[in-house]
Amino acid sequence: MEQTENGKSITTISAILASVFLLASGSALQTTAVSLRAGLEGFSEQTIGIISSGYFAGILAGSFLALLMIRNVGYVRTFAAFSSLASATSLAHVLIISPGWWVVFRVVHGVCISIVLVVVESWLNSSAPNKSRGRILSLYGIIFLAANGVAQPLLAVFTPREFSLFGITSILISLCVLPVGLAQVKGNPQVSSIGIRLGGIFSKSPMGSTGVIISGLVIGAHITLTPRAVQSWGLSDGAIGLLLLIVAAGTIALQLPLGWISDHKDRRFALLISCTVGTAAALGLIFTGGMGFYLIILGFLLGGFMMPLYPLAIATVNDQLQYNEMIEAASALYVFYGVGSMLGPLIASQFMARFGPGGLYLFIALVMGLYIPFGLFRLRLVPDFLVRGTKATYRTVPRTTVMAYRMLKRPKRRNRKNEKLHNLVEPNEGSVGDH
Repeated sequence: MEQTENGKSITTISAILASVFLLASGSALQTTAVSLRAGLEGFSEQTIGIISSGYFAGILAGSFLALLMIRNVGYVRTFAAFSSLASATSLAHVLIISPGWWVVFRVVHGVCISIVLVVVESWLNSSAPNKSRGRILSLYGIIFLAANGVAQPLLAVFTPREFSLFGITSILISLCVLPVGLAQVKGNPQVSSIGIRLGGIFSKSPMGSTGVIISGLVIGAHITLTPRAVQSWGLSDGAIGLLLLIVAAGTIALQLPLGWISDHKDRRFALLISCTVGTAAALGLIFTGGMGFYLIILGFLLGGFMMPLYPLAIATVNDQLQYNEMIEAASALYVFYGVGSMLGPLIASQFMARFGPGGLYLFIALVMGLYIPFGLFRLRLVPDFLVRGTKATYRTVPRTTVMAYRMLKRPKRRNRKNEKLHNLVEPNEGSVGDH
């Protein structure tokens, strides 16, 4: 019987991860296609920024609306319904060419993707064995990141000027229903209400919480506006797709070295290293005017050091939390990231309108550059790396929804010896935040 249950768990998790790969690859390709098509239609940089922010507004709203849907409808039907609606929004962009409608379509798409990902993360959380939940989360994060880049080279074959590219994104998103729809999956909805206490969580780790906001600003701007920026440099659609694939490859390749530094040294050093190199890469991209070896290297470095800011910041905050604070922190951190990712495209598009395509990377460099002196100030104010809870291993955390954070929960039980030791070294509640 136990062997049968394990087999069903493996089947369920495999089907979910396969669906995530198809969903994320189609959604990421749609984000690129919308940005490029908006440029071809002559939309202003500010308008493209508003359209891009609509997607993140939908992501933030959908992550909380999803709880009601899962309770009342269940995993499979919620997944299928909102995947279908997300697929429809891909086609809607080429049926109605209007900035106002495109904002609506991007908001709806963001809501759908967020709800589907809450389903995925809640489903994984209820299906994964306790001993392997962390590894499954890391695998989920890597698959999600890889999917964001793997479909981008299709730009060399299908152009955003025509219907075909939007049709491809719709097909990919539609296909994501097949693995979970046809496999013998299991899992009962396990969701609960989540409170939000922004000030309390920020005070636990000012440096980590600020890092989450910073990551939202720069990653939101990069994901939505990089295709438009390099399009203005005159790069072909195929070159744009290759560049985005290289950025994703850098993200995957350099997560492990940064994770090792985060686990074996002061996590704050890993954050500062990530910001410093990311800032340098962004500054270099300001002066890049076309595809070449220089652009490839800088794109790889930008992806490798800017994109891991989110999981590094999450890990920094995580070290300051007790078990009973984990779920509450999840919602607060996701609000921090969501607000940042909505504001990022809006502000970066103003930079692009004023300074040209390089304005995007000027914005990214300024935001990360300003974080460096703040981090150094925190290091000087609180020189010792103190851990209020139990220091967890760095994991590849996808920038998706609140539910992913549930999978990082620490075990409830500790032996008495460790409990006494923990009580001896734990700082007072009124002390300055360690990060």
